This record gives sequence, structure tokens and C-alpha cells, in this order.
Amino acid sequence: MLKTKNIFLLFFSLLLLSCGSQKKSSFFNEDTVYQEPAGNVSDYVIYEPLPEEDKVYFANKIGVEKEEILDGKLYKFLKEWEGTNYVYGGETKSGIDCSALMQRLFNKVYNYNLPRTAAEMGFDKNIEQFKSRKHLREGDLVFFRITDEKIISHVGIYLKNNKFFNANLSGGASISDLNSPYWRKFYVVSGRLKKP
Repeated sequence: MLKTKNIFLLFFSLLLLSCGSQKKSSFFNEDTVYQEPAGNVSDYVIYEPLPEEDKVYFANKIGVEKEEILDGKLYKFLKEWEGTNYVYGGETKSGIDCSALMQRLFNKVYNYNLPRTAAEMGFDKNIEQFKSRKHLREGDLVFFRITDEKIISHVGIYLKNNKFFNANLSGGASISDLNSPYWRKFYVVSGRLKKP
């Protein structure tokens, strides 16, 4: 019995290792059909007021009208963390990485505890995945595969007008454009927090 159990554990371990070393996962295949996810983070967010000058600031950065900047809690968080240096493994204002930033953001803004890494966030049972960028809404997570080590190696939060907030090597905690050749090349999938 013990020998059978050990063989099973060995087989299962090898299976996990082989999955981790694959270059591509069929789960994120371009041919896969993804439904538009149900719900919307904004369906259950209680908006906080945002000062007029902050609305104007973010509207200009994102390229929308100031009346479209509604989620004061989200944009207050962005203002507080924008410009923080990127540090791999960092979790503080001295330096933070992409997943720690999203973990803090989701905890403070949406009262939800995301896992620590971008890869774990991508497979969180409460994050509904979808592929098409046309379904993106404010508050959705956007996932990227920048390294060959993992299926998902970077994460940010979608804002509006193809802009998203993330922590990266070149700009620290900042707003980036999904339409830029760099981000478009590495985009994998998006995810929406399911309604509680």
C-alpha cells in the first residue's frame, strides 16, 4: 500500500513538473472561445468621492472625460502608489512588484484577498477568465506572459480606454497602454472578480 502511494506521488509530481515547463498552455490558446464574463466589479463597488483635480488628472492620463472617473476609492489608491519604484519581491512603498501591488489594491479597494503571485491570481477560483480585450471593464485584471518561466508572469488592473495600472521595470507603479506593441505582444488573458 505504501509503495503504491509513493508511486502515485512520484507520478503526480512528474506531471506537475512537466506542466510547469511547457512553453504554452492550451488553456490560453488563441483559438479558445471565451464568453464575456458575467457581472462587473463596479456592480458592487460603493463609490467614494474623488477631488475634482484628481478626476481631471486621471481623465487626462487615461484619455477620457472627467465625468467617467467615478471610482474614487480606486483612483485614490492609484494616486497614493503611482511612482513607487518596481522591486521584484517588493511589497512596500520603498519598492513593489506587480502582484504585490494588485494584492494591496484588491484588498483595499474591493475588500478581496488575492494570492501573492501573478500566476496564482490568474488561476484564483474567484477570478473569471476571458480572452477578448473588447470585454474589459474597469477593475478587471490583465495578465501577461513576459518570461518563459510561467504561463502568467505579470499582472495589472484595467482602467479605461485601453489603459491599465501596474508595476513594471521601466515605469514603476504607473499607467500603461494595452495597445502598445510591448504589452499587446505579451497579453495572455484577463480576469474579473466574481460577484461576492
